[in-house]
Amino acid sequence: MGSTAAQAGAEGTGTRPLAGRTALITGGSRGLGAATARRLARMGARVVLTYRQQADEAARVVADCEASTSGARAEQVDLLHEESVRDLFDRVAQRDGELDLLIANAAATALKPLLELKMHQVDKTFAITIRHFILMAQLGVPLLEPRGGRIIAISGADTIGYIPAHGLLAAAKAGMETLVKYLACELGPRGMTAIGVLPGFIDTDSIKLMAGPFHAKLVAAEEQTHPLRAAATPDDASEAVALACLDEARWLNGQILTNDGGGLFAYMARFGQAWSMVPEDAVMPDVSNAPMIG
Repeated sequence: MGSTAAQAGAEGTGTRPLAGRTALITGGSRGLGAATARRLARMGARVVLTYRQQADEAARVVADCEASTSGARAEQVDLLHEESVRDLFDRVAQRDGELDLLIANAAATALKPLLELKMHQVDKTFAITIRHFILMAQLGVPLLEPRGGRIIAISGADTIGYIPAHGLLAAAKAGMETLVKYLACELGPRGMTAIGVLPGFIDTDSIKLMAGPFHAKLVAAEEQTHPLRAAATPDDASEAVALACLDEARWLNGQILTNDGGGLFAYMARFGQAWSMVPEDAVMPDVSNAPMIG
């Protein structure tokens, strides 16, 4: 972030480098968004997180953030609707005045093969990840510019490797990555920056749903074959997002940070290792409830 933000957060040294900063995180009630909110609050940031339906979950995350840094709150928003997004930024402008960090984490899609998608599912996925990401950037810049702020967008591993039923989301996230690079060029001269973060495997509720009966086996395979011998949790994945929030990440402007612990590069060898662990007499279970595997 620029010198204005650095001066504003001068008290944020040591273990609280984001003291004096305000961060808006979309999709902050669960998974990576919630873990990021908690981590940034521990680093001193005042967190504003959004949610669509999970008010109770959002309240729990806010309470955790409040325990670290006062002023945290949750704002309801429906990223499918333009007016809801505009209302959110009106409220943020009135209550916060300025922002240091805008973290676009929320996503939603239909997990189906491309040939089975309905057009309304395409529209909804792109509305959140592309259309309203652009809108959030437009509405957020007036709040970010006085602070030399930063936009951070969360992508996904499906943009660089095939994951069954993820084609639609992968296309939208790949578009978001391109928008990050363009924003970096457009915002840089105005003292702002934009960075993308591309996590690898994260053990979340979404993974449990996608993997179905294979979830436990999938986690075990990660723990046994990943270069770090671990299955990443949302808290693990939030480390790179937090690093991208620091002043020292300014020269990462326009970059898409691959935050996978080396797991994606190692996948060919890992596949062979995992395959060798499968008993010869193993019988495949029903995969109809596992979109990620089936």
